[in-house]
Amino acid sequence: MEKTQQQTDNPMDIFVRGWGRMGVSWGVGKVMAEIQALLFMSPRPLNLDEMSARLKTSRSNISLNVRALQDLGVVRKIIIQGDRRDYYTAETEVGRVARRLAAVKKKRELDPALDIISKTIAAADTAGDNGNPGGNLDSIHTERLLKLKELMERIGEIFDTFIDDGQPTRSNVGTREP
Repeated sequence: MEKTQQQTDNPMDIFVRGWGRMGVSWGVGKVMAEIQALLFMSPRPLNLDEMSARLKTSRSNISLNVRALQDLGVVRKIIIQGDRRDYYTAETEVGRVARRLAAVKKKRELDPALDIISKTIAAADTAGDNGNPGGNLDSIHTERLLKLKELMERIGEIFDTFIDDGQPTRSNVGTREP
C-alpha cells in the first residue's frame, strides 16, 4: 500500500507549508508566513542560512522577509555568544502575535478606508457651499456612507479593544497614557 504525501511528511513541514498557503489569504506573503511558522515551531533560534536551506529559498529573500517580520514585532534577533551570525526567534505567545498583527491590519486597511469614507462625506457636505452641484450626493448615497462609516467605526472599536490589552505593541508604543 502506497503512503500519501501527507503521511510521509513530518508535522513541521505540514505546518510550515500550510501556514505559508494561509498567509497569502491574510495578505502576507507565502515566504513571510513560512518563516514565521518555522521560527514559531523551532526549538531553537535559527540563522538566515538555516532558514534558507529549510525553506529552499534564497538567503536574500529570507533576510528581506525576516526584516518585515521584525517590523511587525513577531520575530526578534538573538545574539549567540561566540557566533558572528545573527539568529532569530519568533514570538510564541499567540495572543501577543494576534494583537500585533491586528494592529497592523487596522492601521493598513481599516483606518485608510474609514478616512476615505469620512473625506467623501465631508466633501459632499461642503460641495454645495463651493458652487459645485455635481459634487453633492443625494440622500440615499449619503445615508449609505454614514451607515458604512458607523459600521467601520464599530469594527475599529472592536479592533482597539482586542489590541489594547495593556501590553505595548509596535503600533502603540509611546502612545499609551502612563
